[in-house]
Amino acid sequence: MTSRKQWVLSALAVPLALSAGYVLAGNRQAPVQQNLDRPATTQQNLGTQAAAQRRVAAPGKVAEYPSMTALRMVEQSGTAYDLNWTVTRSPLIVVAPHGGNIEVRTSEIAAAIAGNDHTQCQFRGKLPAGQNARLHVTSENWDVKECLILIGQRTHALSIHGTAKEGKKVYIGGRDTTTGAELETALRTAGFDVVRPAPADIGGTSPDNFVNKDADGAGVQFELTRELRDELFPTEGGPISARGQKFVDTVRGVYAQP
Repeated sequence: MTSRKQWVLSALAVPLALSAGYVLAGNRQAPVQQNLDRPATTQQNLGTQAAAQRRVAAPGKVAEYPSMTALRMVEQSGTAYDLNWTVTRSPLIVVAPHGGNIEVRTSEIAAAIAGNDHTQCQFRGKLPAGQNARLHVTSENWDVKECLILIGQRTHALSIHGTAKEGKKVYIGGRDTTTGAELETALRTAGFDVVRPAPADIGGTSPDNFVNKDADGAGVQFELTRELRDELFPTEGGPISARGQKFVDTVRGVYAQP
């Protein structure tokens, strides 16, 4: 804006200078010439500013969608993702919010835990390898209305996530610390490496986390390392391993208790 004002003032200065008689003498033409040169200088400044803006807008990491509602307004169902749910009368719902190719094997694990007895909801990424990260929306912004309705009707919610942390570990978080403690004990007894409470970055304790929007406002969040997920289900869509069946039976056993 400053450069543009200078240009306008410079343009006005030309008739003012002529009316003041600055061009009558040859040795007084220099000030007029300086004023006429200023628009060119201004253009150079504008060019420099535009270049700076281009540098600021240089390609970089694209921010994730602010919500699942926003994602579903842009991404095409059936091509980029599938959204599925199965409803039963069970008080438990198992959710895979980043299933399919987003956090691999979480869909298979969630489906195995739900079985035919419990309600489940799955969002599965279907994009080619390397492109599914854009379909990841954080749990606090995971506002899939169809699933939120089902979650709110039930007293227990369990979400299955994948973490990039190392080892064969299950991290247990969420606001349902009572069930979380029971799951920890049962899984440790079954020979699994359990970390509870999960560290803050994957703790799942926010009341805005969808898993904590069940009827009593407290669910359980599993974060499973890639090594553990691959051990439970060695191949995508393939059969569960013996170790995986033990994991599933243990979790289902906890939720089967009155």
